[in-house]
Amino acid sequence: MILRSRRIWQFGVLATSLFLVSSPNLAETEVLNPVKAFYGYEDLLRMAEDKIVQETPAKAFDFLIKAKEINPDPDFRYHNLAARAHMKLGQIFEGIHAYEESIKKKKDQLDLILYVADFYEKERKQKEALFYTQLYLEQKPNAKYRLYTAAILSRQLGLELEYEKYMQSLESDKTFVSEKEALQTSLLKNIKNKKWKEADDLSLRYLVYFPREEAMYETLILARRGRQSELLEQAYQWTATVFLNETRYFTRYGVYLQEKQRYLESLSLFRRGFYNLLKFYPNSDAGEILFLIRQSYANLGKDRDTLAIDSLVKDFMNQNKLTAIELENHQNTYRKNREYLLFCIYWFTKHDTAKANEFRQKLKDRDSEFEELEFLRVIGPFSILPQDL
Repeated sequence: MILRSRRIWQFGVLATSLFLVSSPNLAETEVLNPVKAFYGYEDLLRMAEDKIVQETPAKAFDFLIKAKEINPDPDFRYHNLAARAHMKLGQIFEGIHAYEESIKKKKDQLDLILYVADFYEKERKQKEALFYTQLYLEQKPNAKYRLYTAAILSRQLGLELEYEKYMQSLESDKTFVSEKEALQTSLLKNIKNKKWKEADDLSLRYLVYFPREEAMYETLILARRGRQSELLEQAYQWTATVFLNETRYFTRYGVYLQEKQRYLESLSLFRRGFYNLLKFYPNSDAGEILFLIRQSYANLGKDRDTLAIDSLVKDFMNQNKLTAIELENHQNTYRKNREYLLFCIYWFTKHDTAKANEFRQKLKDRDSEFEELEFLRVIGPFSILPQDL
């Protein structure tokens, strides 16, 4: 009996061994993941969303990872959920990137496109902001506020043809031309009576119909300053962009930034104002803009540059009596001062073209040296635009 039982047991072991050898796939079967086995792609997305709603966004990624394993090329909903989870975790740029992936999958998500465009505009990434604004306009070509935004961004990027295209599109609408005078009267009345909100709302509403009307910008700035609006800087920025060749709006924008103790940014705007003065209004008084530049250097603790402006003020006032040797000697004393180099280019352009070109190269070399220290290529909305004569 014992012998018979042993033979039965040995036969069972042999049969099992033969079965495993002849069926290797079954013998080596991967352990099933219960989440993947019992839940599909749609289920996993729903569970990920539940975790986001329940304020446990980190756990949402567990389900999103499994969803992507099932569907390696997930749809826009997957990317939107990933974006929401990132945002809940404070991972803003990762969230924006996920939203961008979503837009690639489904380009008619208009609210999402505007969200991404506005984010990049606030981050002063004009190129990206313009891309998404244009993507929106492809689907909503008559959206006036976005046409205006596209115009502003285009000019800040130096795309003058694009800027003109958008501005002319806005100006082609003559709906309120006959009401222009009455509108301006109403705006001035609101300003006089300190009805700041009404003036702000009215200016913003009609600005897109009169995008190059200076009075509209003046009332917008006054209204937002009066109500202490967080959007005051936006008004200054728009104004300086539309009236790009003026000095006074860069001066006013710079003074605003000085009040906020953003001294390096204010310096970049005052420099732009000085550039405009030399290029477009060379016979104007440079006293105010140079004083503000000097003040910026003092606020930044740049004593050498502060002294340079003191010397430059005298040279600017006496430029008709200056000799080339005198100017070069003065500039050599403050070799790295940007304003002196710019003034030398301006002055020598009228007296010695070759020497002016030498100073152009010196300015280029100087800017390369100080590019990172002064954030020359990135600080402010006008950093991409040229500033040499």
